[in-house]
Amino acid sequence: MKIKSLLVCGSMALMGAAFMSCSKDIAFDSEAATQKVKAEYEANFVKKYGAIDPNQTWDLTSMQPTYSLTPEGNSARTITRGTETIEKTITPDFTVEGKVLTWFFTNLRAGDDNTTKGDPFYMTTVEGEPFTIVPIFQGNASKYWELYMHVDGIDNDILVWKKGDQLRYRMEEGGTLTPTGVGQAGVNEKAFEVKAPAISFAGLPQKHKVDFYLKAWTNWDTYTKDNLGNKSSKFSSLKGKMIALKDCEKPGDVPENVEACIIGCEDANGVDDDFEDLAFLVYGKFGINKPDEIFETTTKRYLIEDLGATDDFDFNDIVCDVSQTKKTTIYYTLDTASGKLVKTGQDGPTLISQDAVIRAAGGTIDFTITIGSKGTTKWTKSDYLDVETMYNTGWNGETINYNAELAKFPITDMDWDPETNNITVEVDGRGENQGLQIIEFAKEGTVPMMVAVDKTINWMNERQSVPGPKDPKPWWYEPQE
Repeated sequence: MKIKSLLVCGSMALMGAAFMSCSKDIAFDSEAATQKVKAEYEANFVKKYGAIDPNQTWDLTSMQPTYSLTPEGNSARTITRGTETIEKTITPDFTVEGKVLTWFFTNLRAGDDNTTKGDPFYMTTVEGEPFTIVPIFQGNASKYWELYMHVDGIDNDILVWKKGDQLRYRMEEGGTLTPTGVGQAGVNEKAFEVKAPAISFAGLPQKHKVDFYLKAWTNWDTYTKDNLGNKSSKFSSLKGKMIALKDCEKPGDVPENVEACIIGCEDANGVDDDFEDLAFLVYGKFGINKPDEIFETTTKRYLIEDLGATDDFDFNDIVCDVSQTKKTTIYYTLDTASGKLVKTGQDGPTLISQDAVIRAAGGTIDFTITIGSKGTTKWTKSDYLDVETMYNTGWNGETINYNAELAKFPITDMDWDPETNNITVEVDGRGENQGLQIIEFAKEGTVPMMVAVDKTINWMNERQSVPGPKDPKPWWYEPQE
């Protein structure tokens, strides 16, 4: 059955322009004609981009989930003013004495499995009160990472600090300051003192929830060559990859009468779990809390060609984001001796929802997209939009809105499989060319008409082909050597 309970943004209808886009009449009256169209498309693709490696996959997603305290799109309190109202200031050369490092390494011993010393956590803000983050230690490791802050109710996460940025140390009083780097150059554990940037944030409302994560790459070279950003891994405070140590030794530069804690971070899964790959200090007015529920959301963006033209590779005829959310419930009990909450168990993660959003519709021939193996979730362009209008593809100089929702609907039976990409598109012919063209997710080593990327990857403007391997900044395709 076709879905009727859809959210269709009326304002987006104004963005389309009724032009004959990249579509042309296709003869659908025989299987041979259908195959001829696909053969032309495949030949033109190889001519433009090169021969395809037999091992080339067209699922280009990282499958890195987003962890949150509320389901995505359902934040109880949304900051509508945007991230520009959060004031970020950086003050260089904050001094961290060696005694602070000694305290940190006493509480998190190098090489030990320190997993049991911490639970998933988040921070709550106090209205009108800033807080400051100071990197105090980075280990000697080849991984490159960036520290991010996620504020509940704000779509765009905030980059706090990049590995090695303005972080130096000296081994004795008056000694030379040694810089750290993006590779293996870290802080010596026995440093006399550390000089670091103090990164302060102000402007958040009261009791807003904040969590942190590291976005990590294998090394600096991987980071610089990662055009898609999908070769990274995320290590979140909501997933137990960071440990918050309260009542810590405070550096002398920390003001009196403020809270302070040191957070130890892990940048790999199952290597040593000593949580000493990065340590950062947080001070100011805030609270450290343990979550009762954690939501894990994974999204894939499908970019689809409708074969309206066999020499068009903008992959914007259909842009559809498909997401699934899982929930984990955590249980605690109060330890009367310490007065602290102790984790006693958890349920999940359990799949609770799957949803789809149509972001763009650049073709001018009708289509039906089917999501899931049971065939119960279908969306047809002509049921909700004008078939011959191009929506949100930048036609004729229009600005693309990458957050647009032309339509939003649930996956009825939650039967979308992100591993197999069980999505099909039926493209209808018109006029004398009545018939059906079936487009499926591209198999390994074949010419793609549908690819999957992370939701952070934007689609192309109308009739602007995706960059190939010979372009200054290749996008997602690497041909056979």
